[in-house]
This record gives sequence, C-alpha cells and structure tokens, in this order.
Amino acid sequence: MQAYTVYNQSGGQGKTTVARDLAAAHAEIGQRVLVIDMDAQNGSLSNYLGVDDNKRNPEADDLTYHLVDQGQDEFSDLIRTAEPNVDVLPSHKRLNRVDEFLDSHENYIGQTKPDDWEYPRYKQLLKTLQKNDVPSQYDVLIIDPNAKADTVYYLSLYATRNVVIPAVPTRSGYESIDGVADSAQGFAENQDINIGRTAVVPTMVDTRKSDHKDYARKLRDDYDAPVYFKSLSAFESAEEKYVSIFQLFDEHRDRIRKSERNILPKYRTLVATICATLGNPLPEKTWDSEELFTDDEFWGAVNVPFADIADEAIDQTVGVN
Repeated sequence: MQAYTVYNQSGGQGKTTVARDLAAAHAEIGQRVLVIDMDAQNGSLSNYLGVDDNKRNPEADDLTYHLVDQGQDEFSDLIRTAEPNVDVLPSHKRLNRVDEFLDSHENYIGQTKPDDWEYPRYKQLLKTLQKNDVPSQYDVLIIDPNAKADTVYYLSLYATRNVVIPAVPTRSGYESIDGVADSAQGFAENQDINIGRTAVVPTMVDTRKSDHKDYARKLRDDYDAPVYFKSLSAFESAEEKYVSIFQLFDEHRDRIRKSERNILPKYRTLVATICATLGNPLPEKTWDSEELFTDDEFWGAVNVPFADIADEAIDQTVGVN
C-alpha cells in the first residue's frame, strides 16, 4: 500500500483540497483509497466530503478511542464511503484530546511494564491500521492532519513515512517548506525512521501577480514540483457540493470552463509522480496523453514518470506495509 500525509504547518495552503482531490485521482484509475481525516477543526476533509455528521457527537465512536484500545465498535464501522473507491475515516472533536488519551493509556499499560519501558506513543496509529488490516484492504492511504506540528501530525508521519507539501507561492508559503522538512527530519531522527518528501505542490497560484509567478517557479525549480494549481472558483464549488473536483466535473457541470480544463490533468500527473516517487510507477497507458498535464506556457514541459521511464524513482519505506 502507498501511503502519505498531506501537510503544511501554515494554514491556508490548500492542504485539505489537495488531499481530497488526490484521493479522487487515485480512485479514478481503480485504486482503493482510504483517507483519514485527523483534523478536529470544523472545515476538515470529512466535512468537505459530507461525512462528518458524528464529529460533535460525544456518544460516537472514533479513531481516538481505537488508538488506545477503547473502541466501542468495529474499526470498520468508522469508515464511510464518500465517492467510488474513496473511503473516509472521519475526524471527531475528541482528537483535540488525543494527548490526554495517550497519556492515560501509557499510565495504564505502564503498571505492568519494567522501569525502563518506553510507551510507543507515535506508533499507535500505525498499530491500529495494521491490527485492522488496512494495508490489505486499500491501495492508497492519505492522511490529512491539522496544520500543527503536534501529536496528531507525528502519528500521521510515523504511519505513512511520506509527506506531500502544498504551498501557496508567496514568501511565507515558500519558507514553510523548510519548516515542514525540518519538523519531519527531526521527528525521523528521534524515532529512527526514514521520512521522504514525496512532492511539493504550489496551490492557489494567481499568474496575474508577479510575486506568485516568481515563487511558483522557485517551487518548481527548487523542489521539482511537477504541477501547480491556480486559484479557481471550481474548488470552492466542489466544497459547496461536498464532492471532489473529479465528481464536480463528472456529475455537476454541463461544461468545463477553459480556465478549468487543466485541473484534472494536473491531478493525474501529480498522482503518477507520487506513485513513481513511492517506488510504484504506473503503467504508461494508465491515462491517455491528452488526459495528462505535460506543459503550458507558464510552467513549461513536464515529464510524467510512468513505469517505462521511472528508473530514478525513489523507493520509500512505507510504514503501514
């Protein structure tokens, strides 16, 4: 199973939109996708896809309980189908108290452990996924944590070992990339694991602004960003309809505007790049060439790394395997 966390510690970078639409792009080619929403805020991914009805219900079971072996129901009962091939494990407000639950779990288990025992705090999500056979049931795991370098983020990183970083093309957005890299690297060294930077994705690009153009190109050149996404109302329309951008164009639009025609091709190209980076390049015939983003006047040529040209693909260690 391929797994990655979509993250930026700076808010407003398009993190949840990217996670939502990447899931739909994977699903379009028949890959079974589980998206775990680990953001307790109101406007999180499960809200974007209309499956967050239990988020504020204090009686509801949720992932937090399962992390500490207190699940009220089967783990599978938490999972909701949002779109074809896209399942979502919704978030719950209880995630705001995850440290409290983990501390209590540590104290309970520690009563029977030797004095030098260390509680595997950051392994709890990975253990929960493995215990419930998630790697055998899905082809892709995408985790969307909150925009904080906190326990929820580190649980996500430990489980996936890979991070996709959306960034708005501004000075602060550009500089946020190093912040993500530093936090991931420090955590990886502390836990003695490897974490790969799978992709950097410029988001909400306005090519009418010179600073956006300059920083978008810096993101492309400095971080090998394969595609960029403009600031377009279509993404807001998808949120209003509680669907991915793929479902919006397939079910809710009679026509796609000229400015929107590259959105789906860019997501397909981004998915092909992510799969290759994770060591599982897609076959060249996965999409027809016209279904992919390969160049434009602003961005230039894009090399889509399908299986026959992916000799340099990096084989990352994926935690949930």
